[in-house]
Amino acid sequence: MTLRQGEAGILERLSTLSRRDEGPIDRGYRYLSRTFDVDRCYQAALSRTPDFTSRIEMPDEIFTSAIILDLLMESRLSSRVKRRLTEFLGESHEHGLFSYFVDASLLPRDVDDTGLALSVLVKVGAAPVGVALSAVSKVLQNVNDAGIIHVYMPPRGERENRCRIDPVPAANALYLAYLLGREDEARATEEYLIDSLRPEKFACPNAFYYYLTPDVLLYWASRLLDFDKFLQKYAHVVEGALRARVGSSDVPLELALRVITANRLRIDNASERDALRRAQTPDGSWPISPIYKLGRSDVYVGSEALVTAFALKALDDQ
Repeated sequence: MTLRQGEAGILERLSTLSRRDEGPIDRGYRYLSRTFDVDRCYQAALSRTPDFTSRIEMPDEIFTSAIILDLLMESRLSSRVKRRLTEFLGESHEHGLFSYFVDASLLPRDVDDTGLALSVLVKVGAAPVGVALSAVSKVLQNVNDAGIIHVYMPPRGERENRCRIDPVPAANALYLAYLLGREDEARATEEYLIDSLRPEKFACPNAFYYYLTPDVLLYWASRLLDFDKFLQKYAHVVEGALRARVGSSDVPLELALRVITANRLRIDNASERDALRRAQTPDGSWPISPIYKLGRSDVYVGSEALVTAFALKALDDQ
């Protein structure tokens, strides 16, 4: 059916009026729905500079979509988007193990993507229990000589005869272990993570190989507060790390990560929440900034959709 010109004009005016009544949260969700690609879901961009003044696409990756579904699975994000994100992740693993890229030949399977994406599928009931338990067993066996879970998995998981460890992938692997009741098998990894949150380690500028701000570790560690056992033992450590970071920057991504952590700890962080709300752009998104870089190279990775999802989680989940 074709609308007459007058009817189309009326509908457009009604749509404009509706948008005028939207608050920042509604505008943010509308931005995420508008920019969603049903085939590729959400994708990050690459840039040689952290301000993303110029950017290029990279091969399709799964991490951005996994983060956004984890953040917003219980939110007002469109149910159609959530279903497709779940399908996309379900299509992107091999026996529960994930690589960063959809084309798994580009990088080895790793515990960062596996820990996050598989935990999301488990929580939404989209991963068979047997597959999840088999995958977490492989993650828990992927350790260095100290028993700490390292990043990449065989057959190409050792580079230059070294096992790469990083506290953020460790936090994601540990979350999966907790979710499946296997945390006692990851004690060395848990101790490594907590040690990384201590003031002398947390503030070190070279503490992270892939990620660019301590607030990323703060966020991933705070995700483990979902589990009472971790909460009882380590909430004070996470809180100490948070209090050391509050007021340290006005970057929207970092503000969002700290506000989410404060929400999880039931700490009032109103000043940074207000600053985050003011940072929203007219199209409903929050400004892009890099969340990590590609190893030693100065190639930055990020997207407006990712920062917007973090901001929505921070502001819509108090």
